[in-house]
Amino acid sequence: MFIEENSILLFSFYERTLHLFNANTQKFISDRSVFVNSEWVLPWSETIPHWDEQKIPPKIICYSAAAKEEILQPIEIDKHFRCIVIKKGEEFGKYSNVLFHQEYYSTIDEEDYEYYLGFTNKDDFLNNSLFNIKKKFSVTVKG
Repeated sequence: MFIEENSILLFSFYERTLHLFNANTQKFISDRSVFVNSEWVLPWSETIPHWDEQKIPPKIICYSAAAKEEILQPIEIDKHFRCIVIKKGEEFGKYSNVLFHQEYYSTIDEEDYEYYLGFTNKDDFLNNSLFNIKKKFSVTVKG
């Protein structure tokens, strides 16, 4: 694995959109559900369109993925993935890092994107993740 020992990756998924996916995807997420809550973990504010008329934040399913094949499936489900790194058995608020996908226009042409892996804890990412991510998933890193 590419995270600290005794830690797991929990990918997030909006509960209210689960019904829009096929039965296999629903089962994959439901079977691996660890937390369901409305806690926002990304380093920017939640956007208004994700709130309902009563201003109640959406429920987010946090589900585990361990093996390489399991980790690739949440990324296939949502290429703009978000996941937390948390020690097994810890309460939700005690996560050590948040990893997320970002894309930016690399030119004025809106079809030309560059993709980035973001994180909220640089030291944790560099010390416990980067080397193994590069090795396990055959990625390159631009300085």
